[in-house]
Amino acid sequence: MLQDRCDYFILAYESPSFSAAAAKVPMSPQGFTKAIRSMERELGVSLFTMDEDGSRVATPYAHEFYEYAKRVRAERNLLAAAFDRIASSGYVELRIACSLGIPGFLGCDFLQDYLKTHADVSISLCEMPDALCEAALREGLYDMALTVVPCDEEFETRLLYTSPVWYWVRRDDPLGDCESIGPEDLAGRRIAMPGDDFKCYRALSDWFARAGANPPEIVKYSEIFWIYEFVLHGRGVGFTLPHLACLEVFKGNEDVRAVPLRGFTWGFGASRLKTRTPRSLKSLSQVSLLKLH
Repeated sequence: MLQDRCDYFILAYESPSFSAAAAKVPMSPQGFTKAIRSMERELGVSLFTMDEDGSRVATPYAHEFYEYAKRVRAERNLLAAAFDRIASSGYVELRIACSLGIPGFLGCDFLQDYLKTHADVSISLCEMPDALCEAALREGLYDMALTVVPCDEEFETRLLYTSPVWYWVRRDDPLGDCESIGPEDLAGRRIAMPGDDFKCYRALSDWFARAGANPPEIVKYSEIFWIYEFVLHGRGVGFTLPHLACLEVFKGNEDVRAVPLRGFTWGFGASRLKTRTPRSLKSLSQVSLLKLH
């Protein structure tokens, strides 16, 4: 397909008439003539004039532009050939959406360590709330996603990691001496946790709806440090996870401890739409960076 205007000009220059050139595209002679006149206006010169006998004549500007257009076409062909070589060499470009919190669990170097040994792979990763992550994958904006499970049936998901859900409580809270708590223990309490766009919020809300129990008052924080501060200052209990609660920054104050919540888990997997095969990814097993050791 002739997509570059330089191709139109080369046809015009090498053909006996605009009509003959237009027939090779194909397009109407009027449309082809309009394209050439538009190019002349952009360049600020006349490329073709009419001789006394009505013949079309290329101007000196056209002769010069013809050499330029041929170089442009040759460079474009070289570029297309280079792209073909890259595609046939196994080069992979992945766009990955990621639920908030997963990169923090995997560590800041997990992509860099992978890319050091896979020079033929390029990865762009964007972190976002759970619901937005799945929506972006559903709309085809990303090739795959690291999603908090469970995921909708429309996704093919390989589970990579799962852990219990913990809650921070103050030791002077009645729950502070418990080895574990149930969701019923949270009835009527004030809880700090991520909000509507996160599955931990929906899972807890769904439990109270099914049980018909008195729901807690939920204070929505997306930042884990704010949740910890909420608990530390005695304003309620707060959502956390084992790998977060074990960080040194949260272990320095003995007034707060993390207690497992029975019946709830948090985990993530690698997901893609079942109806869409990514351009450079035929199966999730090809992405060894997502294999956790």
